[in-house]
Amino acid sequence: MKIILVDDDVIMLQAIKTMLDKNGFEVFATTDAQDALDTLEEEDFDLVISDIMMPYISGIELLSSIKKRLKKKVPIIIISALDQDEVIMTAFQEGADDFVKKPINLNELLLRVRKVLAVEKI
Repeated sequence: MKIILVDDDVIMLQAIKTMLDKNGFEVFATTDAQDALDTLEEEDFDLVISDIMMPYISGIELLSSIKKRLKKKVPIIIISALDQDEVIMTAFQEGADDFVKKPINLNELLLRVRKVLAVEKI
């Protein structure tokens, strides 16, 4: 299954990518939300995982663009250190399927990925 991962924190990006790779997922990782949008226009993915706080295009703007402009029905998991109720509610109102607070427990994220994708161990 193909996942697109977007986070401007390179260390977090690599940690999540490594964990997903080791668990059999094909991961396209980028630090740039515009790069993610461009890639999503060209290719189909089974899941998007995106941080909220990023330069230029926020994770919420990315989420909105995927759902409204690209009209993709791909599930989206938002990850963020922002744990304010308003931010979480906005993410869900824009179409997020799940929200994971940072610091991320990689095992928990893997369980959530499998749940959203409705897959057992790969």
